[in-house]
Amino acid sequence: MRALLVAAATALACVPSAQTGHALSAAAVQLAWLKTPAGPDPTTALETWSQEMRLRTSVAMAGQPVALRADDRAILRYPLLYLPGDRALPPLSDGAVALLRRHFSSGGTLLVDNVGRAEASAAFDASLRRELGRIIPQQLQKVPPGHVVFRTFYRLDRAVGRRADSHDLEGLRVGNHYAVLYTRNDLAGALQRHSLGGFALAVVPGGETQRELALRLAVNLAMYALCLDYKDDQTHVLYLLSHRRTASPSALPPPDRGD
Repeated sequence: MRALLVAAATALACVPSAQTGHALSAAAVQLAWLKTPAGPDPTTALETWSQEMRLRTSVAMAGQPVALRADDRAILRYPLLYLPGDRALPPLSDGAVALLRRHFSSGGTLLVDNVGRAEASAAFDASLRRELGRIIPQQLQKVPPGHVVFRTFYRLDRAVGRRADSHDLEGLRVGNHYAVLYTRNDLAGALQRHSLGGFALAVVPGGETQRELALRLAVNLAMYALCLDYKDDQTHVLYLLSHRRTASPSALPPPDRGD
């Protein structure tokens, strides 16, 4: 069942245009992030994410992301929530736990990004698993490589960010969709820009090719949150075959650095 939370965005954002082959949207989609003491401000990275969505998919995206507390009922208006962290996540209030559980059961998706600088933060990882267990009584599991999240727009065979500590995504399922997707690779770090417009942080170990893969993953994640599992619908098979994208690193052009 399509959730009321994402129904308006899904209705047009997941319909391919016969004229352009791109997705359509009736209203701008705005990215939202959960503001906690566990991570830095990801605003510039989310602005890049929104820009790349506009350039690559033609989904209408609002340029400025919004910061929300986990206990703010406004989170129910956002199909995709983003949670960065590089240190231990403080315990969520009971109200936040109940609200996030409602968000997930309504079809919402939470992307969690371990943004530790040198390596993934073990403290954030442990606290995240603890708090998610209060919301959904199950363990994070590896997302299968062939899952739809790896092919909502680009065909990807791994999940990387500014780092490439793990090629996997982990997730928690609610019904037939992943309500939580977790990357340990600092996805935001690959998208962050400095004031002059260029990318702010080096991507290791794969450089600009890896950055492009991270950008493509960000696009896929947003499309998954908007469209859930629409690409498993047989009515889209011909469209997918004619618009299939590849993410072969040898064929990737360098991204626009904006310098």
